[in-house]
Amino acid sequence: MAKPVLVIRRDETFLVNTIKTQLDKNFFPHIESGISVKELSRYKDDVTLMILYADDSVGESRDALVYIKDLLLEEEKELIVFGGRTELDEVDKIIPRELVEAVFERPFDMNVMMEKIGEFIDEQSLIQRKKMILIVDDDPTYLKLIKEWLKDDYRVSMANSGMQAITWLASNKADLVLLDYEMPTIKGSKVLEMLRSESSSSSIPVMFLTGKSDKEAIMEVLALKPAGYLLKSIDRKTLLETLDKFFVQQKYKN
Repeated sequence: MAKPVLVIRRDETFLVNTIKTQLDKNFFPHIESGISVKELSRYKDDVTLMILYADDSVGESRDALVYIKDLLLEEEKELIVFGGRTELDEVDKIIPRELVEAVFERPFDMNVMMEKIGEFIDEQSLIQRKKMILIVDDDPTYLKLIKEWLKDDYRVSMANSGMQAITWLASNKADLVLLDYEMPTIKGSKVLEMLRSESSSSSIPVMFLTGKSDKEAIMEVLALKPAGYLLKSIDRKTLLETLDKFFVQQKYKN
């Protein structure tokens, strides 16, 4: 089921009520929030798409706009903004236009907005059916590279330490963890032990990422009985083929 749309507004206006009516008419679930950090933080985990009504006082809500911008950058939320030209200019001062999914300036075609929302919800529904992979590595460059390779075929999240991964998995689900074996502070072997000790993560398959290819190092990795291991020198094509094969095997195994 698609996540609800978050309608952000200061007051109940005719235009806001028309938007909500159209959402109901098109069977798009939605919830509402005022333009405040306190209210937005209450709903941020429940939604992916936000619709902001920029009224004539939107410029007074700088803290909330900064918070929305951070959600777009850090939590991969999406935003649609509608309002008058002057109000949209106020939003542009805080939230760069390139971060916004769509902007509708009054007067606008309501059907076009609903089509845009429908396209987004359909896309999110498709994405939600993709497998989720958590990549854990202390090298931010390597994290971004692997995410770039996988993002078209899988949902991908990243963690740059073992503790960050464990914290993320406490409130999120993953179908596979790609775990750096040679991390500082907490080695991959210890992270795997910690994951297996928690009921919420004990059954999640873990593949180790390792830069060592000598026999002794590989045997050390395999002794921990992971779901597999991948050399960090792997190329994109081989990585995708390996993961595709793994998930096919998991499907038939289950």
